[in-house]
Amino acid sequence: MQTSSPPRSLSPAALRVRAVLWEWDPIGVRDIGDGWPDDEYDDLIVPILEALASDPAADELAADLRSVIEIDYGLPTPDGCHEVAVSLLRLRD
Repeated sequence: MQTSSPPRSLSPAALRVRAVLWEWDPIGVRDIGDGWPDDEYDDLIVPILEALASDPAADELAADLRSVIEIDYGLPTPDGCHEVAVSLLRLRD
């Protein structure tokens, strides 16, 4: 998984992914204070939706999330990758 350009408009599925990512907040923007845009993690939506379409295991999706945060964002691995992966996989139901 690699970050991509944010989608121009968000489908219901994309909005659900956005909500999970915002709740997880892997880079901690909510801790910094108000003023951060809702689209902070939108560059992850399309890659996550594409990954979900391939029916990954939770461990595989968690590894992809860790990788994108470490490589694309250049940050240490955030807590909760596996739990977020499970939450994202539940969105398919």
